Amino acid sequence: MTTTSLTLIDYVRRLYPQPGVEVLLLRLQDEYGLDVLLLLTACWLASRGQPVEGTDWAGICAEQQCVHQRVIHPLRAARRAVGEHDRDTELYAQIKACEQAAEWQQLERLGLFCENQGVVMSQAVNADLHLRTSCEAQGVEASATLLIHLAELAGLAARPVRMPDR
Repeated sequence: MTTTSLTLIDYVRRLYPQPGVEVLLLRLQDEYGLDVLLLLTACWLASRGQPVEGTDWAGICAEQQCVHQRVIHPLRAARRAVGEHDRDTELYAQIKACEQAAEWQQLERLGLFCENQGVVMSQAVNADLHLRTSCEAQGVEASATLLIHLAELAGLAARPVRMPDR
């Protein structure tokens, strides 16, 4: 199976565990307020050869915004609040599991949304432009430092992704 034929879920399962990816995504989330699921979607679209010009980033962000605000963000806030004092508790683990389940479910929705928009599958394109456009659609101005981080993520996404060892 080539990278271009992977669903968003399968792509994320291969990319996220790669060295440096998780740390960078969480940094972009915490320092710049960027949505990790949208960044992963940008990398996936680039891997499938989807031109930025034919991508409805406003629609993708709108598809994500409601679920992020009403479900994912509140779960993350609850997990972090509990984790400040009781990280090793069952409650923390349950909240984290719910947060991750919500993220996986939303990734599936985002993948279907993009596929229904007519994702073009061709040779992979550089993820940098998709990542920048995703940031703009999220209302985040790309500073010089942010552009460096996005280029780093684009570089990580450009490496061949493989299934993690189980």
